[in-house]
Amino acid sequence: DLRDNNLAGHFPVYARDFFDADGTLTNAAESEWKLTKYGLANLYNLETLDFADNKLTGTIEYRPLYNLHSLTHFDVSGNQLSGDVNAHVSPSLIYADFSNNRFRSMLNLKRYKGSFRTLRFCDVSNNDIQQDASVLLENIPPNIEQFVASNNQITGSLPASL
Repeated sequence: DLRDNNLAGHFPVYARDFFDADGTLTNAAESEWKLTKYGLANLYNLETLDFADNKLTGTIEYRPLYNLHSLTHFDVSGNQLSGDVNAHVSPSLIYADFSNNRFRSMLNLKRYKGSFRTLRFCDVSNNDIQQDASVLLENIPPNIEQFVASNNQITGSLPASL
């Protein structure tokens, strides 16, 4: 728990880049990708990640977090993060708080992701999410208990499935 500190800089999840012999940046093959992770991406038994109320900026690189199979609570509220919200941070995620940031959109919730069944709470309030409500709410997880999206720029009409 690193909540309410003065942590600044980019969100600390990293994947190393590979360089050819001549120093040219190259993409790691899918089989090599696991070897390129470091930092938070290697904390396989991590259950709670709380960076709320700091000064983190930039976007979140979600891909390294997908291997954190024990992660159930993810809180980055109260920072200056931007880009996309992805509530599928981990296959066992129960609680996700992205509120009070600068996120502009939320990736669609995918039925095939593990957290689609486990997610109970998701807060994306007080961001700058500019999406149509019917797209945003199209695939709400079946076990969600609370989805908070107040104080954004959400427009349109609610999907018929609600």
